[in-house]
Amino acid sequence: MRFRVSGRHDSLLLAGFAFALLLVFQRSLQYLLNIATDIERTYGVALVPALLVLSVMFVFHLHANRREMRAEAAAAAAEARLARAQAAELAELMTFGQALSRALTVDALHEAVWRHLPILAKGTDIWVLLRREGEWERVTDRGHARWRSGELEAIADRIVRLPSERLASGDAIPCDGFMCHVITVGGAPAGIVGIGEHHASEEARRAVGTAITLVGIALRNVQLFAEVRATALRDELTGCFNRAHALESLEAELTRSRRTNAPLSVIMLDIDHFKRINDEHGHLFGDQVLAAIGHRLRQVLRRSDLRCRYGGDEFLILLPETPAAGAHHVAEWLRSELGGEDVSADGVTIRPSVSIGVATCQPGDRAEALVDRADRALYAAKAAGRNCVRVAFSAPRAVVPAAVVNR
Repeated sequence: MRFRVSGRHDSLLLAGFAFALLLVFQRSLQYLLNIATDIERTYGVALVPALLVLSVMFVFHLHANRREMRAEAAAAAAEARLARAQAAELAELMTFGQALSRALTVDALHEAVWRHLPILAKGTDIWVLLRREGEWERVTDRGHARWRSGELEAIADRIVRLPSERLASGDAIPCDGFMCHVITVGGAPAGIVGIGEHHASEEARRAVGTAITLVGIALRNVQLFAEVRATALRDELTGCFNRAHALESLEAELTRSRRTNAPLSVIMLDIDHFKRINDEHGHLFGDQVLAAIGHRLRQVLRRSDLRCRYGGDEFLILLPETPAAGAHHVAEWLRSELGGEDVSADGVTIRPSVSIGVATCQPGDRAEALVDRADRALYAAKAAGRNCVRVAFSAPRAVVPAAVVNR
């Protein structure tokens, strides 16, 4: 237990102490007073009043010094509290920044914001919307427990319709009881953060403002990482994914298919007589044909269908949640669409055709087995005269040997 020798009643203590001293040294003081009186009479000076004035001034000086010391102590305590609060805020921001630095996907970024941003808001109402594929996606209050569906999205829509100069200023925008901050990436609004206008403390607003800057940087990093990853996984010529990514994605889709019992089909297609095209018109023209096929595949297939350049002039297409009949229909449609496009370069125009093999996932299938059945079906289509579709069965039939078929 700490023992204090001073406190709020120090003045009363000092007065009592002074009165006790007067009582103790009463006779001595009387003797000194008599001497002072004799000096006044002898030399004609006012010594006693002067001593009294000096005593009073000394007491006031001590009192003023004490008040000044108390004020300095209070200021130091306030600065210490502010320093501790700023240190805690900085620690929270550093933790948030570290979480954002580890977020390399949009979902990981969402989780980091959902976990840490409400802490920085210090209990104040706060919500976050991020833009994904042209739609607002809630990062907080996903279950609409606090704000009903469409309420926050309407606020965000009003904010982004404001003049671009207002959005680029970085200042908070008041709207429907919230101070709204715009997250911009590449000069375009990528998210909105709203914090309660009337209940947020200055510290909370400052922390949230700094956090929003960090979120903007992290969101840009996520986009750059996605672009780099997509570039590494895509074939530059056709814009389709490469073979390694195709097999990895196929394994993932097979796992999901086994878990949900959803159908899964693959299509293997090949450009007919592609070797002859290269021999007669040159490899640069052959590249033009491959690029045209890849571009057309991106145009006609669903976003959920994975398009891959499997090797050479072979393309592998993953069709999630597609049974055999549906995959056969898609294959026939693709054959018609791809065979109806002319490719022209340097005065040469051809209309390439494709042969297609289709296979549907069977119980216990691995990625290599499913691709092998589709490839066998493709060879069957080649052997049948090309420019046609063949469907693989669960038990592989006899196929024409590779050496017999001139691709």
